Amino acid sequence: MRICMVAFTDLNFDYRIYREATSLRRAGHQVVIVASSFNSAPLKGWDDFEIYPIPLDRSRSLRRLYPLFWQRAYPLLVDTQPDAYHAHDLDSLWPAVRAAQRLDLPLVYDAHEFWTEQSSLVTRPLMRSCWRLLEQRLIRRVDRVITVSGSIAQSLRERYRLDEVVVLRNLPLFRHKVQSNLIRETLDLPDNRPVVLYQGGFLTENGLREQIEAAAGLAAALVLIGDGPSEQALRNQVRAASLEDRVYFIPRVPFYQLHNYTCSADLGLCLIKGTGKSFYYSLPNKLFEYMMAGLPVLASNFPEMERIVRETRTGTTVDPTNIAAIREQIAAFLNNAEMRESCAEASLQAAQHYNWEREAAQLTQLYETLT
Repeated sequence: MRICMVAFTDLNFDYRIYREATSLRRAGHQVVIVASSFNSAPLKGWDDFEIYPIPLDRSRSLRRLYPLFWQRAYPLLVDTQPDAYHAHDLDSLWPAVRAAQRLDLPLVYDAHEFWTEQSSLVTRPLMRSCWRLLEQRLIRRVDRVITVSGSIAQSLRERYRLDEVVVLRNLPLFRHKVQSNLIRETLDLPDNRPVVLYQGGFLTENGLREQIEAAAGLAAALVLIGDGPSEQALRNQVRAASLEDRVYFIPRVPFYQLHNYTCSADLGLCLIKGTGKSFYYSLPNKLFEYMMAGLPVLASNFPEMERIVRETRTGTTVDPTNIAAIREQIAAFLNNAEMRESCAEASLQAAQHYNWEREAAQLTQLYETLT
């Protein structure tokens, strides 16, 4: 089967799309990808796929970029002449629906998050209503729906009266833990300085402000790897609180390099705030990437994350808005070598189960039903 994926994203940093495309190719399918392109640098690691980039100026507002992307994506989607379409997230679904209807082809909607319940839309009811109306109209025209956690799947089923939503979690490809000191070398930190790591997007009200406040009084280095719309505000917060010797930033790292950075930390933070149901029901990449790197995990006490951490015994959970509790739990991990080593070993064991090689069967079986 020739599968055409469409996504409004930077493929250099979208590990989920790469994993899915790779699994489908290994299952014997041909994968074509139509995606936005925000710079002229060549893609690395995507040589196995036919890529149709849509150049866009990232400095322009999304209100301008989305219509431009949809307009340019539609003819490309038709011209690729696939056997099925696969739309990644709601912001790419409209041109995919148009193309699928024109060619009378099946369409898979892959919801990477609970789109209409994102933190960035919580305080913007008009924009939120527009996205929800769009999803309500378009989701009726797709053949299969995929999402990233059981709670989001249940919410989509109830909201749109869907018969089935396939859960395809954001699990990393299995990799063995490597010996690495990359974070300390990058930041010129002493070898005995504990490193507490957050990796991922710097998004609106996603808990990083509280984690930075919790870093005050800790001897450890809090390292934030990533970027996003709140980056400058976070840097200003660090500067205003004189925490430059406690909190450090590393720019966003391509997914094929990230594991070496993760393996050089001592504790992984997955303390996302429940600002919007998308965060509350999330099961982020980073949780499982920390496990793959053999890190103890401190996560939010929300349903999906708490269940995984409790069952695997890979760490503990805490209220992500309670700064004192966050600081206390970080200190507990760093001051108790036995607990830290126990959780680290449990993380490596959990990685044997929570990896993409196991999870990908859900995706390949879905496409078997489409054929």
